[in-house]
Amino acid sequence: MIKWLAAGGATAALGASTCCVLPLALGYLGLGGALVSNLAVLAPYQTAFRLTALVLLAAGFWMVYVRQPVTSEGAACAPTSSAGWTRPVLWGGALVLAIVLSEPLWGRWLA
Repeated sequence: MIKWLAAGGATAALGASTCCVLPLALGYLGLGGALVSNLAVLAPYQTAFRLTALVLLAAGFWMVYVRQPVTSEGAACAPTSSAGWTRPVLWGGALVLAIVLSEPLWGRWLA
């Protein structure tokens, strides 16, 4: 479950970046033109991507860092831990989403 939340949150954060951050990054890498113009199709869904990313990343962080595993008294259950890639994916998605959400602050300097 945690893996799906992390992957979904990171994917939604990338989807939210299609309006402004991703085209800038692709242009910086030298990939432009037709590839960047195809990203404009996703612009109407930008708010949905942002909200989905926020919800999925928040749920993923909550499950990884806050939630305590439920064990019955005397049970021989090993403590659960998230997979090795789950936390980096969560933090990567959060970084991308932070860049996307802060774009109104720094975007005017690049225009």
